[in-house]
Amino acid sequence: MSQVWTLPPTLSVLEGRNVRLRRFGAVDIGDSYLDWLNDPDVVRYSNQRLRKHDKASSEQYLASFADTDNLFVAIEDKASGQLLGTMTAYVSRHHGTVDVGLMVGERSAWGSGVGQDAWNTLCNWLLGAEVGLRKLTAGAARPNVAMVRIMERSGMQLEAVRCAQEIIEGEPVDLVYYARFASHA
Repeated sequence: MSQVWTLPPTLSVLEGRNVRLRRFGAVDIGDSYLDWLNDPDVVRYSNQRLRKHDKASSEQYLASFADTDNLFVAIEDKASGQLLGTMTAYVSRHHGTVDVGLMVGERSAWGSGVGQDAWNTLCNWLLGAEVGLRKLTAGAARPNVAMVRIMERSGMQLEAVRCAQEIIEGEPVDLVYYARFASHA
């Protein structure tokens, strides 16, 4: 009989070195968040760049997480409480896997290590004893060097490349997929 992983019913607050992670809520859908989603530089490598976002579309997206194992996570500055970005974790309970995504929307936080801190905090929790998933995956467009570095620095290994998969700024680019198993957490 195969194992079915069980998850904690709610994400408790997780703290990294400089960030606090918590569930993203309707209160977080404000002007700053909407500005990030519609900022061509913030979503440069994301398919979010292909659509216009507003409060209604953001509320719909948030609602898609209700009654699922998937997580939509707010990244806050631990000292000030300022919202800096978001993360997603799409869980396959049957397979014991999770696919994670990251957006640091607050430009003043770029290059400060916030993304790495948030990434390590959530990923270590997902693969750790409390949750206990067996495998974590993530992907990025190859030109998104910051995201590739975050994945590599967290101990993830390149698992696959989809050559010339997407068009970004008029050019075909590879998508790179990384993975880490719980045994390497």
